[in-house]
Amino acid sequence: MADFNAGAFKPLEVIMHLIPKGKAPDDGSDPIEYSEVPTDLPVAVRAFLQRRLRATLGGYARPVLEDPNLKSDLPSMVRDLLKNSADLVPHSCAAARALHIEQKWISSGGLVMTIIGEVAGSRCVVIAKMEHQEGLQARPTTNAQGKRTFEAQHLQDLVLGDGTRVFKAGIFIAPAGELLEGFVVDDQESAGGVADYFIHYLGCQFRQQADVQTETFLALAEKFIAQRTKDDPEANATYEIALLAELQSGNTKIRPESFAAQHLSVDDQDLFLQRVRDAGLPTKSFRKDVSLIKSKIRRLRVQTARGADVYAPPDMYEDGSLTVENDEESGSIIVVRDEVTRMLGASGKRFE
Repeated sequence: MADFNAGAFKPLEVIMHLIPKGKAPDDGSDPIEYSEVPTDLPVAVRAFLQRRLRATLGGYARPVLEDPNLKSDLPSMVRDLLKNSADLVPHSCAAARALHIEQKWISSGGLVMTIIGEVAGSRCVVIAKMEHQEGLQARPTTNAQGKRTFEAQHLQDLVLGDGTRVFKAGIFIAPAGELLEGFVVDDQESAGGVADYFIHYLGCQFRQQADVQTETFLALAEKFIAQRTKDDPEANATYEIALLAELQSGNTKIRPESFAAQHLSVDDQDLFLQRVRDAGLPTKSFRKDVSLIKSKIRRLRVQTARGADVYAPPDMYEDGSLTVENDEESGSIIVVRDEVTRMLGASGKRFE
């Protein structure tokens, strides 16, 4: 799906449900205030809602793709609504309930809206959460003595105001393929981030090209390894070789959860997977494409504090031909067991 034009978005049908802050109670009770029919949209209200949602969706919207592994009911409901509005009420109620169950204990309350709309003539569905505000309305008046003053009224149910924030929103446009595609915005996260629970709630994963995802995985994994093993060269070498083996294997997918479970210490696994999520990558699996990193994964590189570099194929570490050992007096010892065929100086001169 190509980028969509948020400025062409128009809301056609809207239904709202008010959810309280925090997660749904564990006792199974349901405190949500549900609507039984869609909201009437006078011209001024429609124009205001359109303006707010265009501004939100036109921000840092990240592309997403349905992830069947998440077992979310939302994609099937969105698919129904992309065809027709027959189930708008029950599907929107189920969407609001699912969000209340999925969100965090510290999450704000607000309106969960299911919106049927169109973008440049194509039907779309928007799932959005808007903040619930309080406000003060002041009207000029005169008191009993005829003096000018202002009458103040506390508005506890102010929702659609000029300062209203659309916390989170996902837009899905009629799909061309089997999997649902769309864009997600989270106004409560910085730098274009999206809360983990909201992506899971939508039943999606971030959509990137496989080569970019693979390159991102290599970069974050190498940074993680360098930070976690800076004082442990043996652990560093073990992690690095596992990473290279993962990327050089014949597997067509990268599985971060399996990689962490098989190769990282228990203390490092959760933190590593959080780094994967922070980078916008799926933790279950994604397609591997090493075309951007071929030159980076051919050989294992061992660096020393004084600037020495030792390069070796990963299989030399696996079969013991290359070892990295600790010595209390000498520091780290790098041992390479192989036949020396040549040595070159910085100028390329060969040493006999």
